[in-house]
Parts: sequence; structure tokens; C-alpha cells
Amino acid sequence: MNTVNIALLSVGTELLLGDTVNTNLSSLGQTLYNNGFILSSEVTVPDKKEIIKDEFLKLFDKNDVIISCGGIGPTEDDFTKEVICSALEIDLEVDEEHLSWMKSRWEARGFTMPETNIKQAQIPVGSTKLINSQGTAPGILIKHSGKYIFILPGPPREFNPLVIDEVVPLLKDNFSATNKEYEFVLFFNQAESSLAEEINKFKPEGLDLAYLASKGVIKLRYDKNSIDEVNLKEFLTRLKDTFKDSIIGYQNIPASKALFNLLKEKNLTLSLVESITGGNLSSEIINYPGASSILLAANTLYSNEAKKEYLSDDISDDWETLSKELSEKSIKKHKSSISLAILGEAGPIPSSNYKIGEIFIAISNNKQTVNFYHKLRGSREDIINRAVNNAIWDLINFIK
Repeated sequence: MNTVNIALLSVGTELLLGDTVNTNLSSLGQTLYNNGFILSSEVTVPDKKEIIKDEFLKLFDKNDVIISCGGIGPTEDDFTKEVICSALEIDLEVDEEHLSWMKSRWEARGFTMPETNIKQAQIPVGSTKLINSQGTAPGILIKHSGKYIFILPGPPREFNPLVIDEVVPLLKDNFSATNKEYEFVLFFNQAESSLAEEINKFKPEGLDLAYLASKGVIKLRYDKNSIDEVNLKEFLTRLKDTFKDSIIGYQNIPASKALFNLLKEKNLTLSLVESITGGNLSSEIINYPGASSILLAANTLYSNEAKKEYLSDDISDDWETLSKELSEKSIKKHKSSISLAILGEAGPIPSSNYKIGEIFIAISNNKQTVNFYHKLRGSREDIINRAVNNAIWDLINFIK
């Protein structure tokens, strides 16, 4: 079987305006990779017929499989199916069975189906209807000129099951899986350029590397099949020895998951007091099943009055001292194994005598409290996000 080029055509003006985040792109990429395939390209287009047609034809010319998402609903701005069929010179016909099913769904709710919904029952002649268990618009598979076109709904809860149930099996039946096998190393407290410069000193020739930086965390991706096993083992040993104080882990997971796994492995519980991060740190922890057995409590204390009430005393103007007092109060109050308190200035206008980006973290256990200080840069959002990652990194180091 041959290798395959796969493209995604994302349709929707809301994606380009930023009103909707295109999670279909990331979920498709992950699903394909987990099944031995790699997405070759992606194009996002507005709800404009000529642009959809032009970009579809470009993708059709260069790819074996084209997957579209969005634009197959009942409203006037939904015409992806019609445009693709026009580009391929394929007629549409009403699938009476699907139309009857749609009408019965409306009637079951005590309504009459609007006429505009009929177009959702239109199927390209010679195509395969794909059952959409989460919505009224069916997915569609067209085979044309030896190529496969999937026309799928845009909502992720409808798109993702169809990718798993229909796209992946077709790929496995008709194309060879890629030989690439990516693995990852997560770094913290490293600048991307200096990290790359240092790694290049001992990187084996031919090793496929990529750096992905986000909010203070750098993800190093490497293809373990791009060099032989002996050279790869030597490279990873050098990597560990050189950056042992900066490596979060060796999995393609968020830093918060690495922290969660460590807390679970050590059978530790955690309590938090957040100010600058406003609950964002605790929300990172509760993303994972079993969080209730690890995160005992999280208090968001934004105002001085709230901090004073929490401590049942006057609060210090020295934030290093205040973070220490809040952390020690938290571990005593909630009887956790570890507690953390985080204070700081996110800006854009300071609310204290401290400068924007100054972050104070205190971490306590039943034996000691350790203070950490960070000076962060960027917008308010950047500083808050980086403060969360700094807190996660400090916790990992404290536990280790």
C-alpha cells in the first residue's frame, strides 16, 4: 500500500474571526498520529463559496484524502457540500430515508421540521452516507478520481466520532502507516534558542528534532526512527545529564499532568492559595480524573481583605512573608501534605509597590516552607499563564 497525503479543509468565518477555536484540527492531528498517519496540511476558509471552491480544488490536486468540517447545517451560510459537489461536477439528491428520520425527530419534540432542513438530507449521487449519531447532518464519503473526500460536520462532538469510526478505518484499509514515531521531552526554565544551541553540540546527524515553546515550557519532539537505537540512547543520556535540572518529563503531556502524576505516585495531597493566578492553577489540577483525592482545597484570595480574613490577622506588606504565611495557614487548615501560595503583579497597572511580573511563591510541607521569586514578562495573560507554569515547576522540584 502507498503512503498518504491527508488534508483538512476547515470552513467557517467564525474560525477566522476568533469566535470559535478550531479544536477539530488538533483532535484530528492527534487521532491520525495515534493511528499511524500524519495530517499533511490544513486550510481554514470563510463562508464564501468561491474561496471554499478554490481552496478545495488546490487540496484535491495535492492530496489523497481531503476532510472538510463545517458548513453542512440547515442555514443559508451552510453550503460546503454544495460547493464541493459543484467543483467535482456531482449532482445532489434527497435521501428520502434520512429526510423521514429527520422529520420524525422534530415531530417527537412536538414540532414540524422547517423546510430549510431538507438540504441536510441531500446526498451526492454515488456517495456513501455516514451515520452521524450526534446530529442531523450525515457525514459523506465521496470517492472521485481515486481520491477520498470526507464531508463532515463542524461541531467537535459530531466531527470526532466520524473521524474515529469512518476516516481512520478507511486509511488503514487503503494506505500504509508512516514510519515516524515521535517521542517527547518537556523542559522548563530554558530559552528555546539557547536550549537548541546546547543540544546541537551533541545531536546525532540525521535525528529529526522540533522545538515547541509555550508559556515557559518547551516541548522537544524527536523521531525515534530517524537514527539507530545506539545513537538515540546515547543522545538521550547526554540530554538527561546536561539538562537534569530542567526536565519535567518524557511524555507528550502538559506540565500540570506531570505534576499530577508525581503527586499521585508519591501519595501526596495538595492545598492552594491563589491570588495572581485567580484559580487557574487549581483548574489545571482538576482536569484529571482522581483530582479530588489529590487537591484537597483551593482558595482564591484576590483582595487584601480576603487575605486578612483567611489569616485572621493583619497581612504583611512584604509579599515573600505574606506568601509564606498563607501557605503555612493552608497546610494547617486543610491538613494537606503540601501547600502552595502564590502572589504577584499581573498588570497592566500595579496594585502595590511591586513591579509588574514580580511573582512570589511559597511551598510548605510539615517540615519547612521554601520561598521562590520570579520576574516574568509579557501581557497580563502571559504573566498569569507563566505564573501557573512556574508554580507547577516549583512544586515538581520541591517534591523531587
